[in-house]
Amino acid sequence: MKPSELPEDITFNAPIDGDLEIFLPFEIINSSKCNQCEMLFESMLITNNGRHEGMIQVSETQKVVWKNQLPKDRIRSIKILDENLKDKIDKHMERHQND
Repeated sequence: MKPSELPEDITFNAPIDGDLEIFLPFEIINSSKCNQCEMLFESMLITNNGRHEGMIQVSETQKVVWKNQLPKDRIRSIKILDENLKDKIDKHMERHQND
Protein backbone atom coordinates (compact mmCIF):
# COMPACT_ATOMS: atom_id res chain seq x y z
CA MET A 1 0.00 0.00 0.00
CA LYS A 2 1.42 3.38 -0.97
CA PRO A 3 1.27 6.35 1.41
CA SER A 4 -1.02 8.11 -1.03
CA GLU A 5 -3.52 5.24 -0.70
CA LEU A 6 -3.86 5.55 3.07
CA PRO A 7 -7.09 6.97 4.50
CA GLU A 8 -7.05 10.56 5.69
CA ASP A 9 -5.25 11.16 9.03
CA ILE A 10 -3.52 7.74 8.85
CA THR A 11 0.27 7.74 8.35
CA PHE A 12 3.14 5.30 8.45
CA ASN A 13 5.35 5.34 11.54
CA ALA A 14 8.63 7.14 11.08
CA PRO A 15 11.60 4.75 10.96
CA ILE A 16 13.69 4.49 14.10
CA ASP A 17 17.34 5.45 13.70
CA GLY A 18 19.56 2.93 15.49
CA ASP A 19 18.53 0.07 17.73
CA LEU A 20 15.46 0.06 19.90
CA GLU A 21 16.32 -0.66 23.53
CA ILE A 22 13.72 -1.86 26.00
CA PHE A 23 14.65 -1.91 29.66
CA LEU A 24 12.82 -4.58 31.64
CA PRO A 25 12.77 -4.89 35.42
CA PHE A 26 15.01 -7.66 36.72
CA GLU A 27 16.24 -8.93 40.03
CA ILE A 28 19.32 -10.93 40.93
CA ILE A 29 18.06 -14.15 42.47
CA ASN A 30 21.30 -15.91 43.28
CA SER A 31 25.03 -15.62 42.71
CA SER A 32 27.87 -18.07 43.02
CA LYS A 33 31.61 -17.57 42.84
CA CYS A 34 34.11 -20.13 41.62
CA ASN A 35 36.59 -20.84 44.42
CA GLN A 36 39.43 -21.49 41.95
CA CYS A 37 39.24 -18.59 39.49
CA GLU A 38 36.97 -16.10 41.33
CA MET A 39 34.50 -16.00 38.42
CA LEU A 40 31.09 -14.79 39.62
CA PHE A 41 27.92 -16.23 38.08
CA GLU A 42 24.63 -14.38 38.67
CA SER A 43 21.12 -15.63 37.99
CA MET A 44 18.50 -13.02 37.15
CA LEU A 45 14.75 -13.13 36.90
CA ILE A 46 13.32 -10.74 34.32
CA THR A 47 9.60 -9.97 34.58
CA ASN A 48 7.51 -8.42 31.83
CA ASN A 49 3.68 -8.30 32.03
CA GLY A 50 3.46 -11.30 34.36
CA ARG A 51 5.82 -13.40 32.22
CA HIS A 52 9.21 -14.51 33.49
CA GLU A 53 12.49 -15.00 31.71
CA GLY A 54 15.67 -16.27 33.31
CA MET A 55 19.23 -15.35 32.56
CA ILE A 56 22.61 -16.41 33.94
CA GLN A 57 25.58 -14.19 33.27
CA VAL A 58 29.22 -13.89 34.25
CA SER A 59 29.27 -10.63 36.16
CA GLU A 60 32.81 -9.47 35.27
CA THR A 61 32.23 -9.62 31.50
CA GLN A 62 28.41 -9.33 31.45
CA LYS A 63 28.45 -12.36 29.13
CA VAL A 64 25.15 -14.26 29.10
CA VAL A 65 25.78 -18.01 29.44
CA TRP A 66 22.12 -19.09 29.66
CA LYS A 67 18.80 -17.45 28.84
CA ASN A 68 15.33 -18.94 28.54
CA GLN A 69 11.62 -18.37 29.06
CA LEU A 70 10.28 -19.53 32.42
CA PRO A 71 6.81 -20.43 33.74
CA LYS A 72 4.45 -17.72 34.96
CA ASP A 73 4.63 -19.15 38.48
CA ARG A 74 7.38 -17.19 40.25
CA ILE A 75 8.34 -19.98 42.66
CA ARG A 76 8.75 -22.55 39.86
CA SER A 77 10.69 -19.99 37.82
CA ILE A 78 13.15 -19.36 40.65
CA LYS A 79 13.57 -23.11 41.20
CA ILE A 80 14.38 -23.67 37.51
CA LEU A 81 16.75 -20.71 37.53
CA ASP A 82 18.59 -22.07 40.59
CA GLU A 83 18.88 -25.53 38.99
CA ASN A 84 20.40 -24.04 35.84
CA LEU A 85 22.84 -21.92 37.87
CA LYS A 86 23.95 -25.05 39.72
CA ASP A 87 24.43 -26.88 36.39
CA LYS A 88 26.54 -24.02 35.01
CA ILE A 89 28.72 -23.93 38.13
CA ASP A 90 29.13 -27.74 38.07
CA LYS A 91 30.22 -27.68 34.41
CA HIS A 92 32.60 -24.81 35.13
CA MET A 93 34.18 -26.74 38.02
CA GLU A 94 34.43 -29.84 35.81
CA ARG A 95 36.47 -27.83 33.30
CA HIS A 96 38.88 -26.80 36.10
CA GLN A 97 39.39 -30.46 36.99
CA ASN A 98 40.13 -31.32 33.34
CA ASP A 99 42.85 -28.64 33.09
